[in-house]
Order: sequence, then structure tokens, then C-alpha cells
Amino acid sequence: MQPIKTQPCHFATWPCLMLLMLVQACTSHEHQAYNPASAQAVKVSQPADYYGYRAERPQPAFYPLPFQQIPGYQVRGLHFPSSEANGQPGNLVDARYFQSRQAGRKPLLIVLPIWATHTFPSTVVSNGYALHSQGQVNVLWMQGDGPLFDWFEIADVPDEPAFHTAVEEAVGRFRGVAIDIRRLIDWAETRPEIDSSRIGIIGFSMSALVGANVAGNDPRVDTAVYVLGGARPWDMMAECNLVVEYMRKSVSTTLGWDQEQYRDFFHSQLYYGDPALWQGNYRPQNTLIIESSKDDCIPAGSRSSFFQATGSPERIVYPYNHWQPFLAMTPVGRNVLTRDIFEFLDRKLLQQRDDSGRGSHQLTGSEQTR
Repeated sequence: MQPIKTQPCHFATWPCLMLLMLVQACTSHEHQAYNPASAQAVKVSQPADYYGYRAERPQPAFYPLPFQQIPGYQVRGLHFPSSEANGQPGNLVDARYFQSRQAGRKPLLIVLPIWATHTFPSTVVSNGYALHSQGQVNVLWMQGDGPLFDWFEIADVPDEPAFHTAVEEAVGRFRGVAIDIRRLIDWAETRPEIDSSRIGIIGFSMSALVGANVAGNDPRVDTAVYVLGGARPWDMMAECNLVVEYMRKSVSTTLGWDQEQYRDFFHSQLYYGDPALWQGNYRPQNTLIIESSKDDCIPAGSRSSFFQATGSPERIVYPYNHWQPFLAMTPVGRNVLTRDIFEFLDRKLLQQRDDSGRGSHQLTGSEQTR
């Protein structure tokens, strides 16, 4: 009888297998083209001018950033006082401005932060797209060191009046930073190096929600990318996990509220923070939505409402949770998501314009799935 031969187990292969599985997980996605026939351009009933303001055009002060220079750009910081209570250090609007050294007017990309949370996505896009575009686009990276919603502070409120006050202040900061962005656009319109007919904006998670409210109220936003955003923010507050869930459970225990009472409260507070209110004001042909089909923070109804309100634009769908797609912005994920964002921005900000000043290129069938 011959002895049974066994193969040795090479434990060193397991990290490689796990890495391959991770790479496959964070790069798998579906890329859907914009179909003009499916666009929903009908305006809904528009509410009052919630994001209006009377503040004068800002005159920012510039300050040096000697540690961060990029070929083809002059990179400086700028700041000016907010006209609102925006919750940022010194109540300032603070940004890093990547000004192209090339002659002539260039498009402007405004990159929004995830306030007081993660700097990685905005860092990748602002620095990365400046390098990628080689001076063909000006980039304005808004800073966001202060929180809009201080989840832990709100979680520790002692009673209902304190909870109402804390949330009202947070909602005020949400509105405040949206107005800050509009005032940045006021300033950008005066700059000789900026083509104000080609202003783009990109936001991530919370800043995708803020960016969509800006774009829905300010026709000067020509191009928009929303990464892991949504509509119906009260549903996010009632269903999101992560730190939002911690706040919800703590407050609900303190106040004795069930989930629907909590949802109804945030519906009343965040009614004007819903991008779906501005349906018909978006440019779906110049919009890209990036979402996750198993998002554990943005509910399916919020994602669907957002997609329909923005006119069923071009969309990339990852089959994972709220944070996993960001892995596709890293070398581990082969920078797949970053490349898709840059390719879209190239098409919309750098392509030749038709007589209306808008681009006309659409994805072909071969480009729909990657």
C-alpha cells in the first residue's frame, strides 16, 4: 500500500490570496451611462430661498503653503470670514487654491471635505487632479476641520431642549457651509484665470449632500460629482450605522424615542437639506453619481430619490457598504475609482463646448461597464 502524499500548506500564500480578494472586492463596479430619454427634468415645487444670502463678495487673504507645491501651479491658502455660523476654526472659510500657471482662463474644480472626519478622498482628488490635469484646471480645496454634526456631543445631550438646540446649531452649520461655497463661487467669478462657465464641484458622503444642495440652488455649478451621497437626509439619520447609529441609540435612550419619532424630528429639521427639493435644477448630462448598492448609511430610498431628482445621470455602482468604495481610490484598489472620477472631469471640464457652452459627449455602449 502506497503512502498518501500530501501537499505542504504554504501559509505565506494566504496573505496574497486575501489581498487578491480585497482588490477584486474594491474594484468591482458597474458603470452606467446617462440616458437623456430617462432624465426627469420636471421641476418640483420650489421652497423659499433657504440658501440665499446678502453678504458681499468676499475678498480672501492669501497665505503661503511652502510645503505643498505642484508642477504647473501656484499653491496657496486663502481664507475670509464666513457670513454664517459655519462651525469652522475662527468662523473662517478656509481653502487651498491650486492656481494654474498656464495663460488663459481655465475651469475651476471645487473639492469639498468630509468635515472633521476623513481627509483622504478630498486629498486624493485635489492633489491628484491637479497633477493629472497638468495645469489645465484650477482646483479649490475647501478645508473642513470643524464638524457640522458633532455626533458625540449630540449623543451626550441630557434632555430634549438640549437635543433640539444641538441639532438646530448643526443644521445651521450645514446651511452655513453651503452659503460659504456659493460665496467662493462669487469670488471665483472675478478671477481672470477662471472660466466661470466651467465650474465643477465634488463631494463625498456628507459633503455630497451639501454639494447637491449648492448645485440645486446655484446655476453657476456646471459639473458635479457626488460620491456616496443621497436625498432624504432624515432617513439617513434614522437608519445609518457607524457613529450616526451611536448618536441615535444614545439620544433615543435618553429621550425615550422610537425610530419613527427620531425620523420625524430630523424630517422637520433637515427638510431644506434634501436635494430632491431642487429637482429640475440639476444638469444630469454633467453629473456623476457614485454609490454603493449595500450602503449601510445611505438607505436605498435615499439613493433612489437622489438619482431621480438629479435627472438619472451617469452612475457608478459598487456592490459594497458605505466606506469600501474608498479603497478603490488607493493603490490596493488600483486607483480605479480615482481614474473614473478624473476621466469624467476631463470629459466635462476640458472637452470642447457646443454653442450653448455645455458639453455634449455621452458614454458609448462599450464604456458603460468597466
